[in-house]
Amino acid sequence: MAIPIAPTPVLKGKEVVDFQKRLDADLKRPAKFIETPKLGKGKELLKQYASRYKK
Repeated sequence: MAIPIAPTPVLKGKEVVDFQKRLDADLKRPAKFIETPKLGKGKELLKQYASRYKK
C-alpha cells in the first residue's frame, strides 16, 4: 500500500525573508572536505574481491 506524500510547505511573509537570509549565509561558508581514514582500506578490499571474480 502506498503512503501518501505530504504537500510541500509554502513559506509566506517573514518566513521567506528568514529562509533567504539563511540560504545566503550558507552560500558564503565554504564546503569542507572530510578525510575518510578507511577509504584506502576499502578500495584494497574491493580490488581483492573483484580479482577473485575476474573472467
